Amino acid sequence: MHQFVQSAIEAANQGDKNKATDFIKQVLAANPNDADAWLVLAAIIDEPVRKRQCLNRVLALDPTNQIAREEMLEMDRAAMGGNPTFMPGLTPVSPVMPPSKGPPSSSSPILYQTTLPVVSFSSERTKPKIAARPGTEKPLVFKYPLFWRVLMYVFVAFFGCIGLLVTSQNFINGLPFLAIALLMGLTALSFSPKVEVSEKGIRAFGTFSSSEIGWYEIIKIKSNTVKRRLELSGKNDETVNVSTQVSGYPRIVEMLRQRRPDLFGKVESSPAQGNFSSVDHHNAPTVTGNTSAVFTGTKIFKKSFMAQYGSYFLVVPFCLVSAWSVYAEPQYKVGASIAVLFCLLMIFLPFFQVSQLKVEPDKLTTETFFGEKEYSVRQIKDISMKTIRDRGGRASNYIHVQPAEGSAISLAGFSEGDEVLYGFLTNWWDAYKAR
Repeated sequence: MHQFVQSAIEAANQGDKNKATDFIKQVLAANPNDADAWLVLAAIIDEPVRKRQCLNRVLALDPTNQIAREEMLEMDRAAMGGNPTFMPGLTPVSPVMPPSKGPPSSSSPILYQTTLPVVSFSSERTKPKIAARPGTEKPLVFKYPLFWRVLMYVFVAFFGCIGLLVTSQNFINGLPFLAIALLMGLTALSFSPKVEVSEKGIRAFGTFSSSEIGWYEIIKIKSNTVKRRLELSGKNDETVNVSTQVSGYPRIVEMLRQRRPDLFGKVESSPAQGNFSSVDHHNAPTVTGNTSAVFTGTKIFKKSFMAQYGSYFLVVPFCLVSAWSVYAEPQYKVGASIAVLFCLLMIFLPFFQVSQLKVEPDKLTTETFFGEKEYSVRQIKDISMKTIRDRGGRASNYIHVQPAEGSAISLAGFSEGDEVLYGFLTNWWDAYKAR
């Protein structure tokens, strides 16, 4: 660690943030890629937007930096209404050290608390060491949107009351209303998935069951678009099904990516990192050594035929029927003509959508029917996952790539799974954008 970074820590502990900031500025002026300096700067800045920018910079330089990831999770928890434990600045705490028969030596590391973790800044180490965090954090809870749940239960109550009222007069006539209420009640139960994300792992609640898995017990993730869920598989054949329909689902994927970047694509780790997916690291927030993610070779993602052209099975027949109505049913000519134009638009739309992605070191190539377009890492401004809901409340998640210049790129329906593609692209972007 740079001497000025250590001086900044000492100044911050003394309450002089301006002096600490001056030290950090001198370090960054000489070396803009000093991750420790950016990390300390994030700790002494109070403004959330600037703090997040500093943490993003740390992750760009060191994508596996556990301290920065924990800080981002705390800020996300606060933004979503959680109870963050973040305390600005660097507060000295009691050192976490094994018991010793003799007095502590002067070379023993001094421990500071930045946000969530207890951080040990030592001049003999190039990276901070994170000690275990005391206490239990309240898990983040993700549910189906309240509006749609309430709406479904209102319909159940409405048809149920009508059914009971009619049944009291005529049993046979009341059965259809009771059947509708029962059917809508079962539908309402399908609107009740819940996901809890905690420091230990992820817990998913279904209609009549629940399951959970630790962060480092996950060995494989799989996107199931038909059942609208993300399947997390463990070593003992246990599977946790995370519903893609809950509010804030992209945030769940991002937290999973931050905790387990190795699950999203090919990442080569340094020897100090070891086997990141090993159960020996089960929920242990202690990370030491210098780690970095490296992407090599070329990775190609392709959209499935059904995802690209599956709409044709409905659009083409409807277009033919509408075209026939224009000539056979003159009274419906205007409406049928509008339907034909709409169908033609839907037929040509897939030709403009991205059907293949090629990811190389420092280069992303998108391919459509009309050709290819290349983007360097520095030409990409942001990569995120977003959600849109249709009128029936069904959520569709897609990847949003925003270039520095030009229109945004929407990606969805790829064979590997949109979650895997998002994690891979984000890890790749973080690994190379600071170079």
